[in-house]
Amino acid sequence: MRRLALACLPLIALAVPATAAALATGTSTTDGTLVVQNGAAPRGLAVIKLGVVGTAIGHVSTGSPDQLDTVVIYDQNNTNNVAAAAANGAYLTKTTPGDQKTKLVGSDFRFRAADGAYTIWIYGSGVDVFAVGAGKVTLQGLPDSSTDGRYSLDGGPWHSLPAVPSDLLTFPIGG
Repeated sequence: MRRLALACLPLIALAVPATAAALATGTSTTDGTLVVQNGAAPRGLAVIKLGVVGTAIGHVSTGSPDQLDTVVIYDQNNTNNVAAAAANGAYLTKTTPGDQKTKLVGSDFRFRAADGAYTIWIYGSGVDVFAVGAGKVTLQGLPDSSTDGRYSLDGGPWHSLPAVPSDLLTFPIGG
């Protein structure tokens, strides 16, 4: 029995740092993914309403000259790990209407909300988002269009964005 314990010592020595590193970075083998490409919804309706514990990275580029894209990020744990940048010299304003809320309004910009718990609303067109972690999402596309974008959960098949708000979808699937 003593020999077995001594033989397992090197494995334990390797497992402890690996476990500590995984816990410190917040990664999990049960993380899921959400990908949205070229999303669009009618004016005033969110293309995506996302609740995620993890990270979301996105890009919005309006295809409509009469509306600006809007992203509202609620940072539930006040991690302050939210950032945005205009693309190609486009217009972008960033306001903080509350301690934990960031509002981004512009015509072509990228954003990220990393390593935390967030609720994110995205309005506009040309919406591309990648989220990893555990989350729930409601999606909305255009009612009369086959070019309103598509989505995939956990690397699964692509689906067209629904013409009406979707039911609450979760990732990882079944999570």
